[in-house]
Amino acid sequence: MRVFVAGATGDLGKRLVDRCGAHGHTVVGLTRDERGDEIVRDRGGEPHRGDLFDTESLVDGATGADVVIHAATAIPTATKPSAGDWEQNDRLRRAGVESLTTAATRVGADQYVQQSVVWVARQPDGSPFDESAPRNTDRTTESAADAEDIAAAAAENGQFDTTILRCGWFYAADAEQTATIAENLESGDMPVVGGGLLGRKDVVLSPIHVDDAASAFVAAVEEGVEGTYHVVDDEPVTLADFLGTFADHLDAEQPGRMPGWLARLFVGRDNVRFLTSSMPTSNEAFREATGWEPEYPTYEDGLAAVAAGFRE
Repeated sequence: MRVFVAGATGDLGKRLVDRCGAHGHTVVGLTRDERGDEIVRDRGGEPHRGDLFDTESLVDGATGADVVIHAATAIPTATKPSAGDWEQNDRLRRAGVESLTTAATRVGADQYVQQSVVWVARQPDGSPFDESAPRNTDRTTESAADAEDIAAAAAENGQFDTTILRCGWFYAADAEQTATIAENLESGDMPVVGGGLLGRKDVVLSPIHVDDAASAFVAAVEEGVEGTYHVVDDEPVTLADFLGTFADHLDAEQPGRMPGWLARLFVGRDNVRFLTSSMPTSNEAFREATGWEPEYPTYEDGLAAVAAGFRE
């Protein structure tokens, strides 16, 4: 198959170029500059210089593609992101999906695959949820819900199947956020943010190693599944256990605790909401639909790989 990847130079996208190529598919990766061209070529793909908001440039790159993938994100990495910091990510989700689905229709693609996030549907009471749960958005996830709706509407008007893969919290040795967490753990500046007056209420997260997210996208493409699926580790984990295990791998001291109401002063309301709102979910539906199995089934397996990557 011929696969066109928007976001081909990001943590997920560059893995998609590599893995789709390794499975015998021809991959064209959208790039913006010479460095992006190098990243795509180094992973065996064909770079196409273009712009996610320029439909004509997308059509030029995606011509002949059987599958079009939207893996572009701009989630803020600032310690205390502002509303303005979220604007580019919101634009990638809304206008980017409009442009890319239009291109997919015009080139006659058979399948459109889009990255989303599981926390777009986390429940107010923190209870477990699956793909059928109602979405529960906030300022940072409203655009993710809009992007899902735009993609679904495009599929109804076009000739392609739409697949939405809601991924868990990404982590990997080469991911900027993971590296920042590691640095802060080593310096003693990464507390466990919790709910309640003293911060003792633990949040439950559903993470996913980026390698496993990439293999899930490949499985979705090769199995031709459509619909919405959750792509996460086999087991959810508390933030305290995740950070504590990571600290052990780094030979760092165990992190202390900080209540969310106090952490807002340092990392902002949006980050605290993420770190104190549980998102326990399962990959069961996706595994049944595709036969996919994660290389790192739990955070313990994944963090061991991250630590090994840091040492290398």
